[in-house]
Amino acid sequence: MRAKYQITQREDDLPAYIPHIYHGSCRSLSLACDYVALTTFDVTLPRGKRRFRSPTDLRQYFRIAKDAKILLLSVGKDNRLELHWRHSRTQELANYLAGLGVSHITAPNFSYAVNDPRAEHLANRSRSLTEAERFAAAGLSVIPHVNAFTQKDWDCWRDFFRNHPHLRMVCQEFQTGLANHDRAAWHIQQLLDIEDAIGRGLRLIAVGGRQHLPMLVRLSAVTVTDANPFVKTQRRQKLVNGVWVKRATGKGELLDGLMSENLAAYRQGIEVRFATARCAPPDPGTATHFLIARPTAGGTVPSAQLFLWPTYRTESIMA
Repeated sequence: MRAKYQITQREDDLPAYIPHIYHGSCRSLSLACDYVALTTFDVTLPRGKRRFRSPTDLRQYFRIAKDAKILLLSVGKDNRLELHWRHSRTQELANYLAGLGVSHITAPNFSYAVNDPRAEHLANRSRSLTEAERFAAAGLSVIPHVNAFTQKDWDCWRDFFRNHPHLRMVCQEFQTGLANHDRAAWHIQQLLDIEDAIGRGLRLIAVGGRQHLPMLVRLSAVTVTDANPFVKTQRRQKLVNGVWVKRATGKGELLDGLMSENLAAYRQGIEVRFATARCAPPDPGTATHFLIARPTAGGTVPSAQLFLWPTYRTESIMA
């Protein structure tokens, strides 16, 4: 990893929860939210074509209020990530995205597949940071996505944030591999170690991280984002006392009211869980075992070569 990347990031006080919106269908009113998240690859068309002519067009399409701040999440399936990478430079997508009035954009989370050669992981990390530089050069505020697979990966990210003291926000996705509690615990501990090593706090944008709130609150600051209320609303469900229940709609009935109610209830639930987790004292009986990829003492593998999952040893941390 290069010592220095030209990545800019504006300071911002993000809320505890940012709803992820996929589209504006079945609604007629602008969503009244301080912050919303959109998928970067929903803002472009296939083959890198530009979808919107102006910030107004973007907000009208997704039914977003004029004063709402927008976070673009560059998280997606491999085919969408690869299409973006293929056309980003030739179509000048960074300049296009910078003209849509968004507040922040996360760097692409190119995959670290378990069965890929190690070189593929290193190339994908480089591609993510290269795209982050393109975003920044266009004037966007960029949040690095900290994909990692081994202890060495996290050591590199530690050095990265040490060399970039102006970066205060990071992003990590917890919807796929890190949906697993043990793996998530190990990665969260790595972020805590980075905070200790660099001597400053970081705000984590936890994509789909709601299930890990008791562990995430140990970090200096956390913002959870997911599309759960949006998807449940589209399926005609309502959040009642923490439980999603069927809520039949009439013929032609729009979903503006149901969406607002679900977002308010879901946001309140997350805020309550945050407050409860922060106030809860550590419980010695709830130590969580997690996997850590780290060479054992006396091993024959050179220090430059890394162990890959599932080569690991087990340690414990407090949940």
